[in-house]
Amino acid sequence: MASNITLSAGVRQNLLSLQGTADLMSTTQNRLATGKKVNSALDNPTNFFTSQSLQSRAGDMSSLLDSMSNGIKTLEAADNGLSSITKTLESMQSTLRQARQDKTFQTASYAAIPSTATIAGTEELSFSGG
Repeated sequence: MASNITLSAGVRQNLLSLQGTADLMSTTQNRLATGKKVNSALDNPTNFFTSQSLQSRAGDMSSLLDSMSNGIKTLEAADNGLSSITKTLESMQSTLRQARQDKTFQTASYAAIPSTATIAGTEELSFSGG
């Protein structure tokens, strides 16, 4: 059953205008949903490929930033380790200074004198002095 609908020129123009408005609203909704002004090469080829290139570059920069952050954390950990070693050495120096001030601290030196041995490489050492 075929039915013919006749539209006047004004109604036809309004209908085409409404269809165009619906298309623009759909495009705007898509842009709002994706956050991109150009979503495909059909929208604007130059801007689309420029956008793709910039997004790729942004991804590369992001990975470099992550690598730099890891490097900074590694250096901070090394700095903390060196600071801890420095504090330990300073504590050892302080303890040694206190021991030297103690009257019972002996500063005698010892000499190692090898004794005669029967087999090469099996020498015995004896200490004398102090």
